[in-house]
Amino acid sequence: MCVRPYLDRAKKGTEMCLLVYTLAKELYPGRFRPTPTHSFITLLHSHSLLHTCFTQNIDTLERRAGVPAHKIIEAHGSFATQQCIDCKTPFDAEKIKKAVCERRRCKGLVKPDIVFFGEGLPDQFHRSIRNLREADLLIVLGTSLTVHPFASLVDLVPNDCPRVLINLDEVGDFNKPDDVLFLGKCDDIVRELCKELEWEEELDAAWEKTKESLEAGEKEPELETEPEESTEDEVEKITKNLEQGLKVSDEKDEKRSSSKSGQASDSVEPDSVEED
Repeated sequence: MCVRPYLDRAKKGTEMCLLVYTLAKELYPGRFRPTPTHSFITLLHSHSLLHTCFTQNIDTLERRAGVPAHKIIEAHGSFATQQCIDCKTPFDAEKIKKAVCERRRCKGLVKPDIVFFGEGLPDQFHRSIRNLREADLLIVLGTSLTVHPFASLVDLVPNDCPRVLINLDEVGDFNKPDDVLFLGKCDDIVRELCKELEWEEELDAAWEKTKESLEAGEKEPELETEPEESTEDEVEKITKNLEQGLKVSDEKDEKRSSSKSGQASDSVEPDSVEED
């Protein structure tokens, strides 16, 4: 039996747990409240105007705002579900929230169903892309449109489909005759739209309900930036710090391994250990 692959796998598993649970501590659902923009998406559904909500967010704020799960395509996964990374057995949400690292019978690691770099996007995302070909209106909200393949979705609707960009900055190529740009804070623009649609009271009522999505003891945060960009920036910052820490750890392991290699000439290498 070759021992080293198992040691390597255990180390990678430990590193994944460190990344997952550091992110989870900062971003786990319940610490942040959905914005009025999230509630606007809920109103689109309640007025039978929402077919599909594609999102890059992993924080489940769309769900907490009241958008039905079957209408949401979480391209980068989310904290809504969790499973073993080996046998794919689903895991209880409350247990994973309290745990640091749990294992199933297959001894595989359990993590929330969020997508890491190098992992494939969910099958549901790929299956839902065809819906864009039948869209009669595309609303793009609060995004940098820099992460692919998600960013390419705006180009998959029919040529005669109007596209509306509601964003702090102008992004992408919205230069078709029927494209409409509303630049500014999403919450402000959404409120103006609701005034025109006579939905303002509904928006306020829908957003008021989102207070219940905060965990007990958590204070309502003051959002100073667009919600999706804020989350992306925080994830990137945490990930970089972890990668730097893991890099230092790897360098120390290499030096330790190198110093021991000269002393191990008379011993059996782990790669050659046999199991009886």
